[in-house]
Amino acid sequence: MFLKLWPHLSYFLSDFSLYLVVNFVLFCLSLFFIYKIFKSKASERKKKLLLSLVFVFFVLVLAFSVFEAYFRYVYDESDGLGYLKVNSKWHQRHVIYNAYFYRDRDFTVEKKEGVKRIGVIGDSIAFGGGIKNVNDRFSNLLEKKLKDSGYKVEVYDLGKPGYDTEGEIAEYQKVKNLDFDIIIWEYFLNDVQPQEKSTGTPIIARNSQTANFVQFFSDKSYFFDFIFWRLSTRYQKTFEQLKTADLAQYEDQNILNHHKLIIADFLKELNLENKKVVVIIFPLLAFLGPDYPAGKIHNQMANFFEDNGAEVIDLLDYLKDKNGRDLWASQFDSHPNEFVHRLAADKLFDKVKPLFR
Repeated sequence: MFLKLWPHLSYFLSDFSLYLVVNFVLFCLSLFFIYKIFKSKASERKKKLLLSLVFVFFVLVLAFSVFEAYFRYVYDESDGLGYLKVNSKWHQRHVIYNAYFYRDRDFTVEKKEGVKRIGVIGDSIAFGGGIKNVNDRFSNLLEKKLKDSGYKVEVYDLGKPGYDTEGEIAEYQKVKNLDFDIIIWEYFLNDVQPQEKSTGTPIIARNSQTANFVQFFSDKSYFFDFIFWRLSTRYQKTFEQLKTADLAQYEDQNILNHHKLIIADFLKELNLENKKVVVIIFPLLAFLGPDYPAGKIHNQMANFFEDNGAEVIDLLDYLKDKNGRDLWASQFDSHPNEFVHRLAADKLFDKVKPLFR
């Protein structure tokens, strides 16, 4: 048993060595100061005060170390912007890639007779950003609903975090030999961003920068890093700036026309390959409400997809009256939570069923 535990213990001793050393040194110093205080000729009142200060200081350091251990080894939380250190722990624990480097089970090229194969393309939403269990992701939920209804089906998820429309299409081209019968295209309102020229990437990078002393302590402490970002107002500011940058692309006719051309060409290609296409549009959850800023863009893109032969589901129709924060994957992650994924799976199920005839 010790041999099995040794790798974990060895890692802990190495990774947490700074805090272990600091606590040991402070413990020794506390004993030394307590001894000196008792031996001193100070008044009893002063001795009690000094002892209290030593005790409080040691307890605070010990408590900080306990919280540090918790946030470093136990707690994990997804972070849609990638600022939190605990976000890396979340990915290590909850994301497993297959041989194709997608967050899904291994794919098989050969398709069994009578099986319909569905490919899901998209960005971090299709990937399941913020969803710990992939079985709670809309693609997995859809597959289960179809199988439970007696359909022979395989649903392969090709979602890639950070990808825009051009990148998503390129991913499909890599695995089109898997011979999909139906394509589900998850569309988000930052997909218009030009490939490798996204105006959102510099915003995320710029707002992740902190003062040198903050960066120093963040590098050393998961707990400090979490508290800093928990109290920071940068998240909402960053979401506001990203919204402005993303929606501005739809106002630029050159960018929008190029975006539509890419979509139209891809849908034409899929039509020639006799693929059925269902597009599902996800809203900006951070800005749901009566003043939602992108309603016209939803209508514009939904109409464009339909005009080019795709079936369309716009989740804004079902979520517009909800509190957006209640639909987030976590307090730091504006990706849709399990409720939204279940809703998406239900709506996709209704759209996809007729395509099996």
